[in-house]
Amino acid sequence: MTKIGYFDADVVSPEEIFMAAGFTPIRLLGDPTIEHDKVNEHVPPTHCVWAKNVLEQAIRGLNPEIKGVVTSHGCDCTNREFDIWVEAVDLDFLFYLNVPLKRDKAALNFFLNDLKELISQIEDKFKIKIQSEKIKEAIKITNQIRKSLKEISEYRNSMILKGSEFHELVKLSQTNDKNYVLEILKNKMVELKKKAPFTENKMKRILLTGSVIDDTEFLKFLEDKGFQVVADDLCIGSRYFWNTIEEDKDPLIAIAEYHLSKPLYSTKMPSYDRFEFLKELAEKYEVDGIINIAMKFCEPMLYDHPYLNKKFRELGIPYIFIEMLYNREQYKQLSTRFEAFAEII
Repeated sequence: MTKIGYFDADVVSPEEIFMAAGFTPIRLLGDPTIEHDKVNEHVPPTHCVWAKNVLEQAIRGLNPEIKGVVTSHGCDCTNREFDIWVEAVDLDFLFYLNVPLKRDKAALNFFLNDLKELISQIEDKFKIKIQSEKIKEAIKITNQIRKSLKEISEYRNSMILKGSEFHELVKLSQTNDKNYVLEILKNKMVELKKKAPFTENKMKRILLTGSVIDDTEFLKFLEDKGFQVVADDLCIGSRYFWNTIEEDKDPLIAIAEYHLSKPLYSTKMPSYDRFEFLKELAEKYEVDGIINIAMKFCEPMLYDHPYLNKKFRELGIPYIFIEMLYNREQYKQLSTRFEAFAEII
């Protein structure tokens, strides 16, 4: 199986184009168990700890099945990091997808041009032709996955599916062949319809937001502290499946419009639009509190926090902001803060 890896915090990598080219799209995930030995030669200590982790793995060597990596416009840290990928990572194909910050007509045309450039470079590098019909077929598959994940996500709200279990499903969906993913999700829905809610303890209903959270052990840690994630706006979460791509128009235009209309991430402006989506989730799922996680040196999250803190306090919704390192020892060190938060809600 040949793969194209993608590295983004905003879920804007066009998986359908990779699929139409004959590749399996694979989200690159961090590994909280490794040290940052090689990457420290290239970036300062104040560099985003999650981005450093992924780059560390890439410098060490990715899975040989990954024939190239596409990174997308996110925060300043990951944007500038692409130059280091070019110099320090041994891959034949690297592409920087310049996703616009704005969402107007000019931004759409700009993004369309970059998607066309991506297609052109893939075709040139791998001596293939990416056909529109193939992109349309891929859109239908990924839309089925989005719809299935959205349906399954509701089982968190009814306390039938744990937040950590759902997180694993989203990761599986982003790192495997899509036809295999569809089969897994289909079987999961059958299983969930037969399950009863877990009512042995009264878990606090939480909306989880923040940086890239790709370590499922963190969600298990939250569950051990008495929290159930019933909603989120994570890239390995709701923003991956919240909307679908229109299937009855030019596929490239549909992909571009889709990515410029999904819920905002902290790397995009304006912050109040992101707050409105979080508010909608908090009210719809009647959450007991909000947990906002920032990986150490994640500047967009640090920028958003004061505004979100103010707005949720105005709504009377308990809110906690945590800045943490990307390793599992950190979870234990945060136990007291989460226990205290559970008590006040």
